[in-house]
Amino acid sequence: MENSNIIASEQGIDKITVVNGDTQMTSEVSEEFSLPDYVPEVRRVLTVRATVLPEHKYLSDSSLEFGGTVTYSVIYTDDMGNLCAIPLSSTYEAKAQVMPNTQTTSINTVVESTSVRVTAPRKMIAKSKLKNRIICLGVSDISEKITPKSSADELYIERKTEPISTLSIKNEALQNVRISEKLEAPEDADLKPIWCDAGVVLTDVKSQSDSISVRGEVMVKCLCAGMGKEQILLKSFPLSEIVEAEGCSLNDMVRGDARVVSLTISNEENDNKNELFFDMNLEIECEVARNSENMITKDAYSTKYESNETYKNLDYYTAIKENNTSFTVSENIKRKDKELSEIITIIGDPVYEKSEIKGLKINHIGKLLLTVLGKSEPNENGEREYLSQSYEIPLKHEADIGKIAKGAISNCVFTLGNISARNDEENMIVNGEIFVSYSLYDKNTVSMLDSCVLKKENEIKRDNGCVRVCFPKEGEELWDVAKRYHVSVNKLKEQNDISEMQSKKCLII
Repeated sequence: MENSNIIASEQGIDKITVVNGDTQMTSEVSEEFSLPDYVPEVRRVLTVRATVLPEHKYLSDSSLEFGGTVTYSVIYTDDMGNLCAIPLSSTYEAKAQVMPNTQTTSINTVVESTSVRVTAPRKMIAKSKLKNRIICLGVSDISEKITPKSSADELYIERKTEPISTLSIKNEALQNVRISEKLEAPEDADLKPIWCDAGVVLTDVKSQSDSISVRGEVMVKCLCAGMGKEQILLKSFPLSEIVEAEGCSLNDMVRGDARVVSLTISNEENDNKNELFFDMNLEIECEVARNSENMITKDAYSTKYESNETYKNLDYYTAIKENNTSFTVSENIKRKDKELSEIITIIGDPVYEKSEIKGLKINHIGKLLLTVLGKSEPNENGEREYLSQSYEIPLKHEADIGKIAKGAISNCVFTLGNISARNDEENMIVNGEIFVSYSLYDKNTVSMLDSCVLKKENEIKRDNGCVRVCFPKEGEELWDVAKRYHVSVNKLKEQNDISEMQSKKCLII
């Protein structure tokens, strides 16, 4: 038996973007630090905050290597009971195995837990457990093995094609922004900065021609000591940037994330102790997605020879929605320790954990990790002790999908906006705003032709002098009848004067 099983010459796009994997893995970073001599010795650690700054990733064959820096902000008291803080940093590296045809990856690394252990007055060990979510995008071959165009048999091959809309990640744009401003302090405060923090939230991200318009808000917080008490200086200002993104168009779906890369605050620029100057670097990262229409071959047969067809299932994703939005959090929490009578500041870190799809809606679920820094009631000598308390608030953001999407995946990031807390007799009342940046991709499966093998020794013989009549089965289309009798669909339409099956009970073949 002589079979024809030849790779077809290229007909349009023969590869599409697919999701090769959506996995989570944990990694750990641990390092011992020696504090410099100009920093006060550590008596007791009150709290530590860790954030992740992704810096690099390297993809080679089926191996993915990535890493960056974990920055720590440790707040503690010294031997005199004074409030102190010190920034620390440690690099992290991680590896993962991915599918061989992976072309690009989206990596979201967050701090799941962190701790500090003091081993000596000037030595401490900082540890962090990192949770890494890795979404891999690759390519899938959608070409079929069929008689090539150059063959004379082209006239005898019928193809059934169908358009599918597939995800295409067009661009990942990255832009750095430097901001220098000053914080106003009360007159005659003579403030000394102890600890500073900053955040950036994106409220509006829109695609444009070859660029992305990004709007948001930057918030700076500085804990200072002066005049015998602590003060919190706050400043917020709008952010408006145009991020270059070659190939981006007005109809693309875009989302953005932003993070603070570095922040310094001092009052050393002049002799006015009431003026604090800060210098910060931001990093804005935008993702551009679009759906591309590709034609796949669903089926094929020969009108001249008998043939064997094989099929394969193709899994692919379509972009449903990308958005930057926000929701509020208002929670009454039972206080752990009533000794903490005065709240100095509250530090919060939201963590995205998972997504749950229910009907036409998706819930992004996570938690808000809170550290409350404050003071106790005065003792007999009028002295007050610094205290800290940790809390966890569940988070849930609901979004409309607009369609049934049981196989959808969501790439989501939570960012904290403004937050405040106050005590009453039994509870602590927390109010805040959580900003959400997410992408939704829906999984689809389609059956397509894999190969069409012609049996050239079994040529179909026809008696042109006879008339054949077919009675279609229920649910059959013109294609099904034409394939069964090895005639072209167009010939079937012409002979029966129809454009589709309609309600015909019999067909002339």
